[in-house]
Amino acid sequence: MDFRPSQEHVMFREAVTRFAQEELSKYVKPMEETDTFPLEVFRSLGQMGFLGAHFPEEHGGAGADFPSFCIFIEEVGRVSAAIAVNVLLHTLMGAAPIFLVGSDAQKRERFVPAIRGEKIVAAGLTEPNVGSSAADIETTAKRVDGGWRITGSKMFTSNGPYADLITLVASTDRTKRHKGISLFLVDSRTPGVTLGPNIPRLGIMGAETGSLTFEDVLVPESALLGEEGKGFYYLMEALNATRVALAAGCVGLAQAAFDRALEYAKSRSQFGQPIGKFQGVSFKLADMATEIELARLFVYKVAWMVDQKEKVAKEAAMAKLFASEMATRVAHRALQVHGGYGFSKEFPLERYYRDARIFEIFQGTSEINRVIIAGQLGL
Repeated sequence: MDFRPSQEHVMFREAVTRFAQEELSKYVKPMEETDTFPLEVFRSLGQMGFLGAHFPEEHGGAGADFPSFCIFIEEVGRVSAAIAVNVLLHTLMGAAPIFLVGSDAQKRERFVPAIRGEKIVAAGLTEPNVGSSAADIETTAKRVDGGWRITGSKMFTSNGPYADLITLVASTDRTKRHKGISLFLVDSRTPGVTLGPNIPRLGIMGAETGSLTFEDVLVPESALLGEEGKGFYYLMEALNATRVALAAGCVGLAQAAFDRALEYAKSRSQFGQPIGKFQGVSFKLADMATEIELARLFVYKVAWMVDQKEKVAKEAAMAKLFASEMATRVAHRALQVHGGYGFSKEFPLERYYRDARIFEIFQGTSEINRVIIAGQLGL
């Protein structure tokens, strides 16, 4: 059993780290100040092959594996959780279902431009009245001559305010609940589609999220993604991969907070010695380092399982649950190590603290992930 990363993974991590530190870091401050996403990031990441790291080259990807994509998200998360989140959701919730079940035409016309960063895809799932209970989706798609009529609304849609394309979750038969859920590809310029403005948030500033409204939107038959009534199952597969990658982003955020705290503990002196010499500080750092390493090991185990096409509903929920709560704990302790400086905007600790909180909520709350785990245990 060899836990050492492959040479390919080492080289890939070095390339991503260099790009994130040199190119993406410059966006952090303006994103914090304006709460807007720099759309050129999508094209840059697409041109570098990062957006489609784990997809086949013949479909516009880089031909690597899913652990490579998680490495990409981890290293971007160390620089900006906001960029990591919106890029990840664009790829795994927006574009990936097209690759998984789309027609040749959908892959060619929709997936490839998304992976190249030329088109931005939002995933329309959460609704004003429906969050964790995806089977109760209220947005409907009714058959009409030549296609479908879509009516409904979505809420908290990442990349929503500027999306070119929407991978939409809608009910084609509400009497069947989850067996009546289908996926559709909707061009955001279609008459009747309204992209709502950016919603103010506590953290991940710049990771724009908004509402989507569909008022008698007519789409052709070709807008259906995969088979009618199979959307819930496609969604669950996408969510499993998304949870693992989000967990990798949590590891990146936590690592950034820890690195700052460790450096500060070594350089800040009180009572005649570095504060890291006091057990009250050093024990915090020991706990942080341990939890980060545990999360990282488990995340990449599950990422490997995803690559092997194994069932990962339980493990993906575990990874998301542990890594997200770990990131919150680490950000809290790192801020505490900095004292008053941690609370000020002169240091990035308060950003890490605010950003970490969302990971326990979206793409499966901690409570929902515990429900999934318990169910997989037969409880």
